[in-house]
Amino acid sequence: MPKNINSASRLFSLLELTLGEGGNAPILDVWARLFVVKEPNAHRKAALVAERLGWVHRELGLVAEQMRESGYSDNLYVNAFSNIESAVSTLILPNQWSHAMQFLKPETLLALNFCSEILPDEESQISADELNQIRELVDELHLSLSTSEIPPRLILLIQHHVELIQRALAEYPVIGAKALREAARTGLGELIEIKETVKGNHDSPEISKLGATWRKVNEAADIALKSEKLAQIGQKAWATLGNFF
Repeated sequence: MPKNINSASRLFSLLELTLGEGGNAPILDVWARLFVVKEPNAHRKAALVAERLGWVHRELGLVAEQMRESGYSDNLYVNAFSNIESAVSTLILPNQWSHAMQFLKPETLLALNFCSEILPDEESQISADELNQIRELVDELHLSLSTSEIPPRLILLIQHHVELIQRALAEYPVIGAKALREAARTGLGELIEIKETVKGNHDSPEISKLGATWRKVNEAADIALKSEKLAQIGQKAWATLGNFF
C-alpha cells in the first residue's frame, strides 16, 4: 500500500507490474494484459490499449505539473518522466517488450515513487470488494435489459450508463476515484434531461437497478475522495434526484 494515494502512486503501481514481463512478448499484449483488455479483434484491442495509454500520459502530465509547483528541482524527476513517456508511447506498440523495458529502469520507477510521497494524499483506496460489487451490479443491470419492457429510449440510456460505469472502472487504476465521480455526473445530467420518461417508469426493475448501481458508485467515490468540494456531492445529488422523481 503506498504512503500517499495520488496520480504518481497510481502510475507507479501500474508500471511496477511490468517488471516481471518477458522481453520477447509483444508490447501490445503486455499492456492489454495489464489493462485487462479482453478483446479478440487485434484492431479493436490496439485502439483500447492506445486509449488507456492516453490516460497514463495525462496523469503523468498532471504529476509533472504538480512537481513543478512543489518547488523541487526538475533534474530530480524530468529524465524519469521522459523515460516513462517513451515506455508508454503508442509508437512502439508493434515492437517487443524489450523495447519498452529499456526505459523502465529501477531508477526511473524510484523517482516516480519519490514523487508519490512528495505529492499530497488525495484519496482513499477503494477496495477490490467494493469495485467487484459495482461490477456485479452493472452486469445485473445489463442482463436485465434483454427482457425489458421499458421504452426503447430508456433502454438506450441505461445501456449508455452501463458503458459509462464500465469505462470508469477501467479508468480507476490510472486516474482514481474522479473517474467514478465524472461518470456519475454525466449519468445524473442525462437522467434529468429525460426526467418525465424516467418518472413514468420509476417502478420498473430496470430503473430500480439503475438507481442502486449509481448509489453504489457514488458511495464508493464519496468515501474515496478527500477534497471537501467533492466529498458527498454525489450522494446528495442523487438523493435529490430520487426525491424529485
